[in-house]
Parts: sequence; C-alpha cells; structure tokens
Amino acid sequence: MCPARAPRPPSPEPVQVVVEDVHDLEERVSDAARRARACHRAVELVEPFVEECDHAARAELIRRMDAALDVARRAAPGVEIRVGPHVGVPRPRGAS
Repeated sequence: MCPARAPRPPSPEPVQVVVEDVHDLEERVSDAARRARACHRAVELVEPFVEECDHAARAELIRRMDAALDVARRAAPGVEIRVGPHVGVPRPRGAS
C-alpha cells in the first residue's frame, strides 16, 4: 500500500496585467513579469473586452497579446505565463 500524499497547496494568485492598447504596455507587462518571478507566482496576461464581431479589433488584440507574451518571456525567463480571458463586470440592474 502506498503512503498517502498530502494534497498540493493551492498556487498563489497570479500577477495580472490587462493587455490594453496603451503606450506603456511593454513596461506594464515587464514589471508584472518581474514581480511574478520575485514572489514565485505566475504572470497572467488578461484580454480586454473586444466585441467578437469586430474582426479588426480582435486581430489587433492578438498582435498585442503576442507582443506581451514576448515581453514577459524576455523580462522574466522561466516564469509561468498564463493567458486569461476577459472577465466581464456585471451590469447594473435596469441598464440596457
């Protein structure tokens, strides 16, 4: 009979950065990746909301996500990098 193993502790929350169309995106991603490495956490690149039917905006988002992934890899080699989908904020009741 094998000895029972203790369950793995939950991984700490990742350091998140929203990959928005802003002038200092590289700096934001780089800082987040370095913080994640320093505190032994993952960095999570979070997609901003883009309408599915807006193909030009989706293409631009994909380019930004690729660039952000490259920046994170260069800033903190070896850090775990995750990609998180946009998390919608609930709309107020009665809003249309």
